[in-house]
Amino acid sequence: MKKLDPSAGYRESILAEICYALGVSRHGLVHRILAPLLGRPVGRLAAIAAKADAEIDASGLSGAARRILPDLSIRPWARGTEEIPATGPLLMVSNHPGGFDSVAILSCIPRRDIKVVLSDAPLTRTFVSAPRYFIYAAAHAAGGAKALRACIDHLRDGGAVLIFANGDVEPDPAISRAADQAFGGWSRSVGIMLREVPEARLQAAVISGVLLPRYFRNPLARIRKDEARRQKLAEILQILRQLTSPRAVRLNPYLSFAAPIKARDLDEKNPMPAVIEIARRLLELHLAWIGSTSAPVDAAEDSPGR
Repeated sequence: MKKLDPSAGYRESILAEICYALGVSRHGLVHRILAPLLGRPVGRLAAIAAKADAEIDASGLSGAARRILPDLSIRPWARGTEEIPATGPLLMVSNHPGGFDSVAILSCIPRRDIKVVLSDAPLTRTFVSAPRYFIYAAAHAAGGAKALRACIDHLRDGGAVLIFANGDVEPDPAISRAADQAFGGWSRSVGIMLREVPEARLQAAVISGVLLPRYFRNPLARIRKDEARRQKLAEILQILRQLTSPRAVRLNPYLSFAAPIKARDLDEKNPMPAVIEIARRLLELHLAWIGSTSAPVDAAEDSPGR
């Protein structure tokens, strides 16, 4: 009997996401053209995804993220990890410059019970073990309400939740001076969670350096006029290059974690202004830290910190 390839389903889903980033049908002519052309990088990413999913049963999302960092040529630099609570309800709120930011962040969180809020994309449904740690936030109102209830329930059970509060990709602080402006668009659902679970602790996180400038400036990325969609396409271009020639793209993202704050210590009626101010202050400290830190010796030419 022929052995089933566990990465086959991932390949189709990854190709569909590439087509979506290009602004074409996920399963049309472009999909059929790209399938043989991108066979190598797509196949490699599919194999990494299958490897991560297999690791999740043994070590959760965080352990799986740490396991695949070398496969993705990622070496995070982090500060404040000692501040991450090992137990108890934790709501971690982060910016979302895209790329493999979730992998880098999760690799730093020492908790088996961490769940992550993400969009209900076909690729995320391809995983077998991971969905038990996923909280899907569908675009429609009912899907958002369901995700909010799931977050609140998990926090009440003493678990940890990671949410990218903007709901879409945000400018990478390493290449944009307007990164802090995206905080104003963070979902008010964060405030609802904090009000509903006052015993939870809030912890802000900031990550930068996941999107290298040369890919954001790539002429192909500019076919998407919307800046968020352009950034998403640039992310895809970088990942394809990263998987085709791992030595050509080494990512050394920088991460900062703020000291956790008890939800009950924030404004009970409207905690969001305080949440946004905490994130902005953390970003200031984060950028100052990068400016005073030497880039890793094996970093790519235009890695953060240079």
